[in-house]
Order: sequence, then C-alpha cells, then structure tokens
Amino acid sequence: MRNHLLTIASLLLALSLTGWCQTSASAKKNTRGSALADVFEIAKQLEIAPMPKPSWASRSQPPIFRVAWMTDLHITDQKSIDLVTAACHAIRDDLKPNFTMITGDNCGYDQGGLDDNEKRLPQPVRRQLWLKKFLDRELASPYCIIPGDNWPWGFDQVFGPHHYSFDFGGIHFQFAATDIQAGGAEGCAVFTPESWSWMQQDLQKNASKPTLFILHETLWPAAFLEADRTAAMLTANPQVIAVLSGHLHLDLEFTRGAWKQVIAPAIGRSHRPGFKVISLFPDLLLLESHEWNAEAKAFQQAEKWQKIDIPEHLRAGLSQPPITGFQPENRAEMPAAPKQRDDKLGSRAGELSNSMMTFILTIGLDTLFGP
Repeated sequence: MRNHLLTIASLLLALSLTGWCQTSASAKKNTRGSALADVFEIAKQLEIAPMPKPSWASRSQPPIFRVAWMTDLHITDQKSIDLVTAACHAIRDDLKPNFTMITGDNCGYDQGGLDDNEKRLPQPVRRQLWLKKFLDRELASPYCIIPGDNWPWGFDQVFGPHHYSFDFGGIHFQFAATDIQAGGAEGCAVFTPESWSWMQQDLQKNASKPTLFILHETLWPAAFLEADRTAAMLTANPQVIAVLSGHLHLDLEFTRGAWKQVIAPAIGRSHRPGFKVISLFPDLLLLESHEWNAEAKAFQQAEKWQKIDIPEHLRAGLSQPPITGFQPENRAEMPAAPKQRDDKLGSRAGELSNSMMTFILTIGLDTLFGP
C-alpha cells in the first residue's frame, strides 16, 4: 500500500512540477522548495526504467525508417546550447535518422549569430530566427518542429504553420500546437474553431493509416484546457496509435484506451537530459532512449526500450523496403498564424484540477486493482 500511495504522490508531484495548479509566475516560484524537490525524487520513480533488452526489441531486419525526437530544448544559456549541440551532432553524425521531430519549448535565447537587420527585429522573432540558424547549422538535416507553451511567439514568422500533417513510410503524422494561451497561467490554452475543424478533417481523411499525433503538452495527464476534448477526438479515430509529447521533463508512458501517451524527457532543464529514436518495423514502432553521460560528455544509448504496436488491420499501407532520405507525401497544413494571447483564459485554471484528479484517480486505481 505504501508504494501505491507513493505512486499517487508521484503523480501529484509531476503535476505540481509543471505549475498546472498555479495561476501566476510568482505563485509557481513560491512552490519550488525542499518539499517539492523531495516529491520530485518520488516522481522520477515513475520514469521508464532500465531493463534487459526484450525480444521484441531485437530485430534482424533494418527498420523501414528512423526518426529522432527531441523536446524541451530550453535553450537559454551556454550550458543548454552545449547540450543541444551535442544532441544534434549525435543525431546528425552517428544516428542519421530520416528526419528529426522537435516538440516545443525550444528557445529563449537570441545572442550572437544575427546580422544588424535581424537584431532590430522583435525579440520573439529574434529567438525563433536564432533557433532556425542553429538547427540548420548544427543538426543540418531534415526536421519538423512545433512550438510549446514557452517562447511560442514569432514561430509563424520563421518556421511557418504549427498545424500540419504528412505521410511517411505509411505512417500518418499530425503535428499540432495550441493557438491561444493566457500569460502567466500555464496550461490555460486552447485551439481555435478553425484548428478543431482542420484536425478532425485531417484525421477523417486518413482513417486507414496508423497515426501519430504530436503535440507539446500531454493529453494524459491533461496539461491544457482542451486536453480532454482532444483525447476524445483521437479516441473517436481508432487509427491513432500514440500521442507524442514533452512538457513534463520526465520520461513517461501511459495508456489511454487504444492509444499510448508517450512523454519524452527534456534536453534542457533536465535531471537526465535525453532524446528518443523511433524506428518503424512492420508490426510496431520501436523507441530507444539516448541519455547524456556527463563523464563521457556525450549522449549514449540507454538500456530502455518502448514499443507502440501497430494493429494488423492498419499495416497494409506500410512501406516495405528501408527508406532513404525524407520525402513526405500527402502534406497538408493550415495557414501560418501567430500564437494569440488571451489572459481571460487564466480564469479557467480550475478546470485543469478536475482533469488532473481524473487522471490521478484512474492511474491510482489501476495501480491498486489493475486496469
């Protein structure tokens, strides 16, 4: 029973860490003390643990494709720049995936590397421009990127749309980011009606393809106001096999009905910086973890493996031979639009508590009694 209570306490901490129950930056700051640090140590026990390599992770044939996945770069200083640079070089020089996904909370830095005209741009745009130049130089390979809830402003002016989709290797990828958020009230964010319509139509048009939904904030647990509604939309589209998110800075995985919520660790602001590599095989997506080794000053593969099963009835359209390069098909996107700010959304912060309690009770009861 003690372990079960610790599990529930860990979930509560994971929520507290992200500031979901806070409605202002000052309130969030006041929560960070020794007690929070203690509970964070418990929360880390929920992370994906090292394990012997399972049989399903041992493959004799090469994958159909490989995708690197970085999230929560949190580029704010030289230390974070060095970490992200090391991750980019490991991906570019050693792993060499078909492309890389970057899933938000990317960059709050704009020092150096900009010409005189660029230095006159508004700071949010300078940050996005600095990031693009950095990625084009250090990653130097195809990538798909979305903003998170930190530093989303100006994304559209540099990177373009934050709602888009494509097919690759027979997998449908839908990328999304919230359109409106309150300042100083983390999680108080929503989609516009136009985005809801676009996301739903895109899923309906691709109903026969195994689909990954990529969003910075988690749906399970609910990390923003419309997480439950988004989860319901995905559940109504049974071709969705997983939601890939960051936001929590922890290496976690939960199951919600027919799909998995996979949460990747952060690279910046992390107790254990890391990223993942996703490989497609005819029956599943295999996830491998790469973590920072401070002694070796390098990212190294960890003894951690995860899988996302592909239902047999969704496998017919998967590509068979290994794919070289990155030539996405069936590309669709919404027009690029700036992130909007509406501080009135902050008054709805209490809704997050209800969604979080549902998650805590569900996971707690599953832990106690089984699903």
